[in-house]
Amino acid sequence: MAMVSAHLPQRSGTARPHRLNVAYAMLAVLAIINLMNFMDRVLFSVMLEAIKVDLALSDSQMGIISGVAFAVLYGACGLVMGRLADTRNRVKLISGALAVWSTASALCGSAAGFGQMFAARALVGVGVAGCAPCGQSIIADYFPPERRALALSVFAGVGTLGTFIGLVAGGHLAEAYGWRMTFAYFAIPGLIIAPLVFFLGREPKRGAFDKVMSTQVPWAQAIRHLLGMRTARNLLIGTPLVLVTVGVANWVPAFLQRAHGASVAEVGTYGGASLGVGLVIGTLAGGLIVTALRRRNRLWEFWWPAIATAVSVPLLAAFYLVGSASAAYTILFFAFLAAGTSLGPSLACIMVVADASLRGTMVALAVLVSSLIAYGLAPALVGLISDTLIAHGFGEANGESLRYALMMALVFPLVGAFFFHRAASSAAADAVD
Repeated sequence: MAMVSAHLPQRSGTARPHRLNVAYAMLAVLAIINLMNFMDRVLFSVMLEAIKVDLALSDSQMGIISGVAFAVLYGACGLVMGRLADTRNRVKLISGALAVWSTASALCGSAAGFGQMFAARALVGVGVAGCAPCGQSIIADYFPPERRALALSVFAGVGTLGTFIGLVAGGHLAEAYGWRMTFAYFAIPGLIIAPLVFFLGREPKRGAFDKVMSTQVPWAQAIRHLLGMRTARNLLIGTPLVLVTVGVANWVPAFLQRAHGASVAEVGTYGGASLGVGLVIGTLAGGLIVTALRRRNRLWEFWWPAIATAVSVPLLAAFYLVGSASAAYTILFFAFLAAGTSLGPSLACIMVVADASLRGTMVALAVLVSSLIAYGLAPALVGLISDTLIAHGFGEANGESLRYALMMALVFPLVGAFFFHRAASSAAADAVD
């Protein structure tokens, strides 16, 4: 894959020591909120098989609940939250969002059928929609450009730690107390922290590190401006396709249970350690790697997600095909280690093409397309393909139908890597930050 040699302009801001202390404190708070975001999102996946059996649902229905129910409102509300993040107090918005999705997570535990679970998961999507636009926009105004990739990687990395906690703690709690009580337990931290953030959080000056601060423009005009940039278009195609790897991970616990006969607790412990720890280490490592590489060429923020994604795909294929459970857990760790290194840099790419008055909208557009494709269409498509394969004689109990459905989904991240490479070729001309 050839790499263009253009360099983006290196702009930076000066952050005073006391300002950095406030910035790091706020980053820690935002990272904890993102951790709870991932905890509540992944919790459904570790209990998917138990919910399916208890509510007598099919793979297609579970795919719709885990994907479409969450993703449609997540994407639609994310676009609204992105505009609000560009015009309103972001700290208060993200605290309110945390309260909404924590409440919705508790409601998942009281669902009596497909319709109620669909509605509860949709409400989770409504709340979670505020996390990325507000959180990433706040970080961009607390940290200068040369520190953003690392700061956003910490935000994403601590967030992905929630994947590990959700899988491990969720698996053990579900085995001990059942899936309904587990949803209720997971809602408690968010309901405690949300009011604290609302009253104590500090809103940063918008555009603090921008040399030129643009004025607010109408929402439709802002979207047209962003979609008119080649780099933005490439990122809005590439980002959701790369994130399909994370989106279809909802099916990984069910696959381990069917293909390797793992219990819910085993999936939580070993699957959580493999997927969650790999993702956490990879995300933090990706921020450090790209922070170092961008000193040579800013385009590494675009190149790295393409390379990391391309490396993760064959590892995921090996995970789906290997017959040994111990080997599967090992390969799963390295697959999500590689995939995780792309997360922080891909978030930083989004900040490159939008100035301070448009960052929330740009993040929201990325959330919209990612929710519809990575977290909506892809998991639902995996469930539909699995049911179709079962109808044609492929086994459900041994994970055969799910294995080949997940294998087919690997084409999406490969295409996404290509679009990140394309984004690099136009970034020098489009860059604002």
